Amino acid sequence: MTMTKYEKAAQTAVNKCLDLRKDESLLILATEAQMEIASYILTAASKKTKNTFLLQLPPFSQHTPLHSAISTFMRQVQAVVAITSPTILYTDAHRQACMAGTRIITMPSLTLNSFGRIADMNLERTSRLSKKLADILSMASEIHVTSINGTDLTIPVSTRRGYADTGIVQTPGAFSNLPAGEALIVPDEEKCEGQLIVDSGLGIIPSEQEPLTIQIKEGRAARISGGSTAVKLSRHLSALGPHSRVIAEFGMGTNDAAQLSGCIVEDAKILGTIHIGIGNNTLFGGRNDIPIHLDAVVCKATVEINSKLILSRGKLVID
Repeated sequence: MTMTKYEKAAQTAVNKCLDLRKDESLLILATEAQMEIASYILTAASKKTKNTFLLQLPPFSQHTPLHSAISTFMRQVQAVVAITSPTILYTDAHRQACMAGTRIITMPSLTLNSFGRIADMNLERTSRLSKKLADILSMASEIHVTSINGTDLTIPVSTRRGYADTGIVQTPGAFSNLPAGEALIVPDEEKCEGQLIVDSGLGIIPSEQEPLTIQIKEGRAARISGGSTAVKLSRHLSALGPHSRVIAEFGMGTNDAAQLSGCIVEDAKILGTIHIGIGNNTLFGGRNDIPIHLDAVVCKATVEINSKLILSRGKLVID
């Protein structure tokens, strides 16, 4: 019988990304809207190990910790797949589980269509490119980003190293998003300057006409404009305090199977896009520990790293 793309995607996650073994245990965490995806993961994983558990989480906030029982469970299994809205990536439970050696895949707010495209991802090629760009970022001192829609950012990164999100989660404590595929770095705090015009993320729909514009000053989102989305975002960040506005991440997508869908975990992975993270940056070496992280995607960007052209209107120009 021919497998559906969803079954293939689940097998990719379980067999290729996690390389789950029969003597291992897997915990699947899912919120209600993602239970259909969780069922595909459960079916694929149950063929590899009898020790597969599915737990539907009640509604929770990115600003509150997961229940201690869930955190304990995560530390006691070899692998976790979290298909939740919001993400668990910046929680203490995630951090503690990784420290205990648990391998974790996160699929935050993933839609069924985006999940299906995981089956089309070339894991080896995506991993190779992510590592190559992460190495380039590690040698960077300054990144300059422009786009045809008006983005113009200067991002100092002299004190940090690049990180590759590869989708390969096979060593103790490793973690990755799915869909995977990006190279990222944490900017120097308080130094990023310029203007960001958002194509996707931060609650906007890619087809919206009114652009969301963020003026960045001294490493923070100082002013946000662009209709009702801007008003909601500004109020949300203001309620969390000034640290919620810190520019936390610069990332470059490396996944040629990803498509612009409005699902941020996929949009940020599209080959040729860049994204800017706002909020928590502790996961990759920063010091802004706050319970929020939001990504803003820019399409067809041009990127210069140490004055060398890396990306030209969404096309990679490196060897």
